[in-house]
Amino acid sequence: MDDRDFLKKIGIKLKVLRSLKGFSQDDIANKLDIDKSYYSKVERGLTNPTLLYLKNLSEVLEIKLEELVNPEIKI
Repeated sequence: MDDRDFLKKIGIKLKVLRSLKGFSQDDIANKLDIDKSYYSKVERGLTNPTLLYLKNLSEVLEIKLEELVNPEIKI
């Protein structure tokens, strides 16, 4: 899997998790104190988030970091 596909798979997983938790993109952006447009890019697989960003995001979504970043683990 190339890097682009990896980022897209993570983004899809984020979108599904966010929806299951009933959060909007604004909710996530506010909880992480980040710009909504940045979160939107992460969800669409257009940017490469930092490890700390993903750690914080996994905490907000109440999922283990390993589950978030491993595209083989289904949600």
